[in-house]
Amino acid sequence: MLNRNVRPNSKMDQDTTIIDATLERLHAEASEFAVAVNAAIAAHWDGRHPYPLAGGALYRLGADTVAFHGAVLALCATGWVSCCAPLLRTLLDLLLSTAIIVEAADEAEMRGFRCTHYFLKATLSEVDDELQRSNRRQIEAGIARLPSVNQEQARRFIFNDRLPAYWYASDYYHRPQEAAEALLAPELSFYYARLSAATHGGFFGLGLFRDQPDTVHPNQRSDPRSQALALSTSIRIVLEQARARDQFELGGQLSRTYDDLVDRLSRTRRRFDVSDSGR
Repeated sequence: MLNRNVRPNSKMDQDTTIIDATLERLHAEASEFAVAVNAAIAAHWDGRHPYPLAGGALYRLGADTVAFHGAVLALCATGWVSCCAPLLRTLLDLLLSTAIIVEAADEAEMRGFRCTHYFLKATLSEVDDELQRSNRRQIEAGIARLPSVNQEQARRFIFNDRLPAYWYASDYYHRPQEAAEALLAPELSFYYARLSAATHGGFFGLGLFRDQPDTVHPNQRSDPRSQALALSTSIRIVLEQARARDQFELGGQLSRTYDDLVDRLSRTRRRFDVSDSGR
């Protein structure tokens, strides 16, 4: 039965802001790992990246990943873990774009171009002539940086093809879930499906990050198990995104750090009884 007798209240429980110290430390170390990978890439290539468009896309995806990772912690620390699902779904979308770009080295530049220029394709019908000219200049500059064998393909994608629902559709994958099942670890693919329901306001998905999902109220909540689930999922996504960059751009130079962090995360998840395939 739903508990409807809880009234809106700005005062949250005494222990709402308590975050498990091990999870908080792992959260910080995941961010540090991502920053270390980015710094190592910059130092290694020193402005001479062999995949400049793919590398630029991966950098932007990595920066957004670390930012959303911080936002998940902020929600958990202030009693709003129940609102984490859309952020985690966005993190998975960022990881999915990363995985698609690095999937095939010989196509990485074209995929990087599509990832970063897709939004410009959507603005070509703008009524503002100056904005159209500015966007076209950006598009042409991006096409010019592609290998010559890809330039006609890029021009056709931008100027002739219909606007797809996702930057990678339909040449690489038709739907996000199809790509997730092909490219992500099984537990992350599983969460992509479940978090989609929460992102669209589904009752089942929205209850995913509530320790007592049948207790319905708009107040801040103290949900330690849900905090563990949200933080551990965010940590895993950050580690996977940084690892993908490390493997693709550095040949796995920091793989030992990744392995250590994943092992520690796995042990911490078991302590909270948060499995790798659900609650």
